[in-house]
Amino acid sequence: MNALSKIIAARGAIVAGSDMAGGEFLKHCAKNITKNIDLVVINGAIDDANPELVHARKLGIPVMGRDELLAEVESGFKHRIAICGTHGKSTTTAMIAQIFIIAGLSPTVHCGAVMNIDGEKTSYVLGKGNIFITEACEFKRAFLKLNPTVAVITNIDADHLDCYHDIYEIRDVFRDFAQKAKTVIEHNDADPDDIKLSIAGRHNIENAALAIRVALHFGIPMSVIEKALLDFRGIDRRFEKIAAPWEETDLITDFAHHPTEITACINTATELYGLGNFLVVFQPHTYTRTVALFGDFCRVLGRYDTVLYKTYAARETEISGGTARDIATAIGAPYFDNAEALRTYITENHAKYGAILLVGAGDIYRLFAN
Repeated sequence: MNALSKIIAARGAIVAGSDMAGGEFLKHCAKNITKNIDLVVINGAIDDANPELVHARKLGIPVMGRDELLAEVESGFKHRIAICGTHGKSTTTAMIAQIFIIAGLSPTVHCGAVMNIDGEKTSYVLGKGNIFITEACEFKRAFLKLNPTVAVITNIDADHLDCYHDIYEIRDVFRDFAQKAKTVIEHNDADPDDIKLSIAGRHNIENAALAIRVALHFGIPMSVIEKALLDFRGIDRRFEKIAAPWEETDLITDFAHHPTEITACINTATELYGLGNFLVVFQPHTYTRTVALFGDFCRVLGRYDTVLYKTYAARETEISGGTARDIATAIGAPYFDNAEALRTYITENHAKYGAILLVGAGDIYRLFAN
């Protein structure tokens, strides 16, 4: 929503917004919706009881889904590259954007994360060319609204099981998405050998392999691709080193919120710090995901020194058996529902480790923010 709102604002629209986790001036409230508003845009987390949505309908204001607005923006470009997948789509989107920008193709870019592109932090890029690069989300089948000319699929895994029955249904939906594109580039097509990056992690090598295939499809020279990838500095909250209140231990934040992603994060930590020389502080994201993948979470986290932090509920209400406390109990790990108590625990124990990993898609990355 952030990147999309800025692209729309750059086209001359007057844009305002709110968020369920916002402060006093940002929180969802019916009074935010007035008669002079031409359009209300909602994302997939908004339910029918949302006060702004209810009031907008009462006033007769048109309501559009984020996916529909993104599709409308996309439709104005000749070349439309959409990057989807259960894991790695934000990073792959940013890699492709970096390559195309360095190649002088001036793409417009829409990403769900803050990218470190050409020395700047941004979730979007306003280009002058005829190429649109976007991250495409499978949640509630949102990406089926898009009409890409090139579809990039990083991988397919069991996730969002609150809106999909099983992995087979997920695969069917990704197949439907792929059929909309003239060209499909999948993870199985990519050759990850001999790729040099400045960011760590085998998973990023695989992301880069996909980005290379896309760039070659558009005729970008390999020398330009290699330079762009070597200069790529990643995206925020993907194994990102942040300021710590101590000197001897690194503090890392990572967006991983699925067992497969946590495994990739831990593998990278092992590569950089050595096996067991890190503490995993994990905040689950949504109760439905925890319930659906509970055994996998326990299997991955139970092998390492782990601390659990209260679940980031997002759009959900608590489900028995699907909380951070439940994971902690199952693997015998400490659990904290209070940020101050968790900070104290980490501060008292950080010297045992080379790194503290703050892992999760919620607000855990703010734990040590000033």
